[in-house]
Amino acid sequence: MKPTQTSKTLLKIQQGYTSFHGNYIRIADRILENPSVVIRDKVADAAAACGCDNAQIIRFCQKLGFKGFSDMKQALIHDLIPFHTKVGSSELDRKTGFQRLVQDVRTGYQRTINDTLAVFDEAEFLKTAAAVRQAGRIMICGTGASGIVGEDLQMKLSRMGYPVCCYGDPMTRRMLCALLTGKDLLIAISFRGQNSEVLDCVKIARANGCRIASITNCRTSPLAEMSDLTLLTAAEEDDFRIGAMTSRFAQLMVVDFLSVIIASKDQKAGRSLARTYAVLDRAAKKSNPQKENKR
Repeated sequence: MKPTQTSKTLLKIQQGYTSFHGNYIRIADRILENPSVVIRDKVADAAAACGCDNAQIIRFCQKLGFKGFSDMKQALIHDLIPFHTKVGSSELDRKTGFQRLVQDVRTGYQRTINDTLAVFDEAEFLKTAAAVRQAGRIMICGTGASGIVGEDLQMKLSRMGYPVCCYGDPMTRRMLCALLTGKDLLIAISFRGQNSEVLDCVKIARANGCRIASITNCRTSPLAEMSDLTLLTAAEEDDFRIGAMTSRFAQLMVVDFLSVIIASKDQKAGRSLARTYAVLDRAAKKSNPQKENKR
């Protein structure tokens, strides 16, 4: 059975992956594929398995914030002990077709929830919530699935009474970003933090002194490096639809969490939410009067 949470050490490797190059990519791939390379072997054995020298293995560990190979080995052992415990029965291994798909989706979402919650930074959320409350105007930028998440955040902030916009047309986004100032806030959303459309908008807004907040899966990505505030997710995205769904789900978790913090800190936002709810409730009753009469 797949674990429902990724090791904190492996998360560090995943989130720093875009900053690796050369043999460091090979080391990262080898460890992510088989963590026992670190746990079981000595530094020389790990170097041989990764096709590099001892010094590169040690420098790789130091890049992740560890003192050296032994320090990272102990961290991995500590992380992975609970994941070696057998859970469930062999019945799960025999599942096929629809049952297997249900199990894979459940495991994917459970892991995404646990991993993303593990990288939540309270201070960064509070700073981002404050930046939203203080902003003269708020622009949200995202494409594809991240654009859908941006629209969800726009709806939430609009209901709280904040001046926010989120446009799908790339030329409109660029035009509006050119008008942002140091009093405004751009919230950029990109899973890998490398989307050229999003990065272009960030560069335009930054040139005018606009503050940048980002939602991304990679703390070392170009987007994160250009951001004043970064809210991280921790999802695994691949070509299979489950991977794509869980990455969007992780972004929605961040949006929901941020929205709750903003609403809890701003009494005016709470009143705006109540007023918009009342309007929507009245509209729903008018559209379905028979259901209302039965109450």
